[in-house]
Amino acid sequence: MDRNNIQGATKVVCGYIRVDSVLVFALFDPSASHSFISANLVKTIERVKCPMRKPLLVQNPLGEIQAGQVRSNINLVISMENFIVNLIVIESLDIPLVLGNGWLCAHKGVIRATQWKLFLSTPSGKIIEYQGGPLLPEDDDVALFLLGLDLGAHRFNLLQC
Repeated sequence: MDRNNIQGATKVVCGYIRVDSVLVFALFDPSASHSFISANLVKTIERVKCPMRKPLLVQNPLGEIQAGQVRSNINLVISMENFIVNLIVIESLDIPLVLGNGWLCAHKGVIRATQWKLFLSTPSGKIIEYQGGPLLPEDDDVALFLLGLDLGAHRFNLLQC
């Protein structure tokens, strides 16, 4: 599998969006049970992490990770539209932002992975189209991570609450 067909094979869309005012790489992944933000991105956007009432055990291709913090009311800008999201903080996450099934369902997300397109309903009900793209050469770590996701592992699935 090469970089150009990773997204079609894994049925995800990736690309760059704004988190607060910072342009970041985001993965829209309907097989992820939750939405996640890397601890590094939380520091970059200068947000405070809040403890969760009960930590989550999250499984990803690299193994199990315990998540015990959340960041609420983060503003995402996708195709010039604002979305507010609560994200689980993962300390060792290499991808800055993963928007999972719950978030995609809440916004009636439809992925056309072979075209790198995502259709979403905004909070006001407007339907927008987001055009993602293939991984860029400098995204080699992300490409390797996504290749790992396609090896039969369940992406970022919640093991217990």
